[in-house]
Amino acid sequence: MKYGNIMSVKEIIKKSRSYRRFDESSMDIDKLYDMVSVVRNTPSAGNLQNLRYILSTDKDKNSEIFTTLKWAGYLKDWESPCEGERPSGYIVIVTEKISSPNTWFDVGIASQSIILNLVENGYSGTIFLAIDKERLKSLLKTDLEIITVIAVGKPIENVEIVDCKEGDIKYYRDDKGNHFVPKRSLEELIIEKY
Repeated sequence: MKYGNIMSVKEIIKKSRSYRRFDESSMDIDKLYDMVSVVRNTPSAGNLQNLRYILSTDKDKNSEIFTTLKWAGYLKDWESPCEGERPSGYIVIVTEKISSPNTWFDVGIASQSIILNLVENGYSGTIFLAIDKERLKSLLKTDLEIITVIAVGKPIENVEIVDCKEGDIKYYRDDKGNHFVPKRSLEELIIEKY
């Protein structure tokens, strides 16, 4: 349900896909800062607030970060976005050390909050765990532990949710470059109702 021009939470979540091709137009660092500002108000286990953020919209730094990421593991014939389709910015989530499994809850909450804010503002992103972390630490000149990277930009690809068939959850593309993401049915996800 929409209220004026505002998307509902359901609509924003549905648009929160992992986009891998962007228009690569430049993004102002202040805009990226604003997209990340939501994390200050997100829940944190024990209110520890152990996550820190490194932001980049610099073309040269973006190129360095790009080389440390592994894109779309299920797409065997596609390695990564080509020049002109790469992200406009990156958010690197770091911490001093992962002191508790609760850190991963904080990372999930913060990452999803950032993605939702991006989508609401006409952007999107991809959350990466497949990262050459040691190389990225060296490139960023940080001793902090790298947890995840969010690639950010204005998406240019069509991504559609489709029903999962016979348990096959691997995303795929058709010959026109449309990207399809199989999702399990709600009946499969909800295992009991009382």
